[in-house]
Amino acid sequence: MFVNETKNDMKTNLSATLHTGGPIMAGACGGMSALFLVLGAVLLVLKADVFFYAFCFAAAALLLLFLFFGYKPMLKAVLKKSLAGKEELHRFVFREDGFEMRSERGEQIGARATVAYADLMKAVEYADMWILWLDRSTVLAVARGGMTQGKAEDLSVLFGVKLGERFVSHVRAR
Repeated sequence: MFVNETKNDMKTNLSATLHTGGPIMAGACGGMSALFLVLGAVLLVLKADVFFYAFCFAAAALLLLFLFFGYKPMLKAVLKKSLAGKEELHRFVFREDGFEMRSERGEQIGARATVAYADLMKAVEYADMWILWLDRSTVLAVARGGMTQGKAEDLSVLFGVKLGERFVSHVRAR
């Protein structure tokens, strides 16, 4: 049996969002920047009006600046505002057949669920957390540092055994 207590706060949500949505945002901004750069280069070669290729190069630069310097602070501000006063503690108890989750906000128990491993769509392991996908829109973040009973490495082994190919690890072997 493994027990994990993960605070559902801004830091945990930011990390989970960067793990799940970061590559998508990087692909979108990078792809659009490349498109604008190619378009700007073509317009420059065709000796188009300076406004058009300057606009393309500026748009590419702004997208890259947003990706590298604006995305994370903006996401942090949005999460800070949306989670203000709504922090919860998720307590996970992982057993051989599945896991139980209980959400607590102060003294109130907000939600309770029991999930069989067969019902998990997938689990992804990162250096700081596991992200458990119940379906396309329901995702649970489980912090590696929140282990109160058992070791994080042993829980990863359990996920690998129970989920098979539905478990993906982005943690390099030490």
